[in-house]
This record gives sequence, C-alpha cells and structure tokens, in this order.
Amino acid sequence: MPKASPAPVGKFRDIVARIGAAFRAQREIDAKRALWRYGHLLAQSHETSRLNEIRVCNEEDIFENANRVDPRERAAGRTTSERA
Repeated sequence: MPKASPAPVGKFRDIVARIGAAFRAQREIDAKRALWRYGHLLAQSHETSRLNEIRVCNEEDIFENANRVDPRERAAGRTTSERA
C-alpha cells in the first residue's frame, strides 16, 4: 500500500492543529463570558445558607417529636399535655 507524501500529511496536521486552537480559543472566550455574566452567583456571601447547616437529631429528639412534645417547652420547664 503506498504511503502519502509528507507534504499533504503535514498540511493536514497543520489544518487540524489550527482548528483545535480555534476551538480552544472559543472555549476560553465562552468561559470568560460565563464568569462575567454569572460572577455575582460565585461571589462569597457573608451569610451561611440554611441548606448547608445540618442538625443531627439524637434519640431523645426523635422520641419527643414522635410524641408531639416540644423540646423548647420542656427545656423552659413548662409541662404541656399532648396535642390532639
């Protein structure tokens, strides 16, 4: 099987390299536009999100919630009857 001459292969590689460089440059431009457009969403906020706060319940909390006992009332020393 005959091999292609080096000149057309070199031209083909040059074309492919230029196309790849153009795609990389366009991706860089698009990334800069996205950062500029949505930069306010990436800015650090001084408030912590409530979704990031995880409260782990212990067995007592689960029992109190299951029996409809408000732990705040219990902590304050108030006794209440069960709610209907």
